[in-house]
Amino acid sequence: MKRFIVIVLSIFLAGSCVSAKDAIYQYPANIANVKIPQNTNVTCKFTQTKTIPNSQACIKSGGNFKFNINNGVIFDTQYPVKSTTAYTSDQSKRISDIIIAISKKDYSYINKNFNVYHLKNQKNWELALQPKKESKIHNVMDSIVIHGNNYIDTIEINTLKNGSTKINFTECR
Repeated sequence: MKRFIVIVLSIFLAGSCVSAKDAIYQYPANIANVKIPQNTNVTCKFTQTKTIPNSQACIKSGGNFKFNINNGVIFDTQYPVKSTTAYTSDQSKRISDIIIAISKKDYSYINKNFNVYHLKNQKNWELALQPKKESKIHNVMDSIVIHGNNYIDTIEINTLKNGSTKINFTECR
C-alpha cells in the first residue's frame, strides 16, 4: 500500500511540474494588449545553456549582451570561446524580426507568424510565442518563452530538431 501511495504521489508531482511549465499556454492573448517593458537600448550580462537533443549534454556560455532598437541584438560571448554574434536586420533575419517586432510593437509580424500567450502577476510577466502551422517557422521552432520584470530576465528558445536554448540576463541597465 505504501508503495502504491508513493507511486501515485510521484505521478501527481511529475504532472504538477509539467503543468506548471505549460501553464502559460492556458492564457491566449492578443499581442496588442500585452504590456511588457519597451526598452530601446539595454546592456546586460548573459549566461546561456544549450541543451542537445537526445542527450544529457549541454553547452554553457556567457558574456555581454547589447540591444539597440535601431541596430538589433549583439551577443559578445566571453566564455568558453570569445566570439561576437550580431542579430541585426540583415543577419539572422528571423531572430532579429521577432525581437525588433516586439520592441517596436510591430504586431503584424507577430500575429502573422505566432500564437501568443501572456501571463502577468504583480511583479513578473511571461510571454510565449508558438509558430502558427501556416508559418515558415513552424517546421523549425516549437516555442519562444520570455520571462521578465522591468527587463527580460530569461528567454527560452525550443526548436524541433536542435534542442533548446535558455538565456538568462542579469545586471541590465
